Amino acid sequence: MKRTLGALFATATLLATAGCGSSSSTVDGPAGPTAGPITGAHVLPLISVTGGGGTTSTSATLLDTKAHIRAFTAQFRPPTMAGRVNAAVKQAASSGQLVYGAVVAVGCDRPPGAVVSLDANGDVQITPEEVASPLQECLAPVTTVALASVPGSD
Repeated sequence: MKRTLGALFATATLLATAGCGSSSSTVDGPAGPTAGPITGAHVLPLISVTGGGGTTSTSATLLDTKAHIRAFTAQFRPPTMAGRVNAAVKQAASSGQLVYGAVVAVGCDRPPGAVVSLDANGDVQITPEEVASPLQECLAPVTTVALASVPGSD
């Protein structure tokens, strides 16, 4: 029994020290995207409609084609929301920058603004700013969409 335990201990020690070598065999790949704010991105005035519908997400949708815009606006109940989003995207796209959109809030409060950033995967995120004095209840939820113009090409 002592011999078996001794052999197991020696093997475990050998394996543990073998993993402590240098990391010179590690191959460095290309640098990944840098998470954080996007330089030159501009959040357009937020669009809010009572009872607008939609689902909140910080993941932004690229709104570069009519099909992408239609797919994004299909989640809204009143046509006024889709119309306002379409008009804002058209105006923002005329600047030559990419336009992204996200439903940043559905509830009693309208965020005061939003922040555009990249996540660790390099995807565009639009996050609402915190509401200073949130309402405890409301008669109908308000849907808030944030659109952002972002420099660069896709």
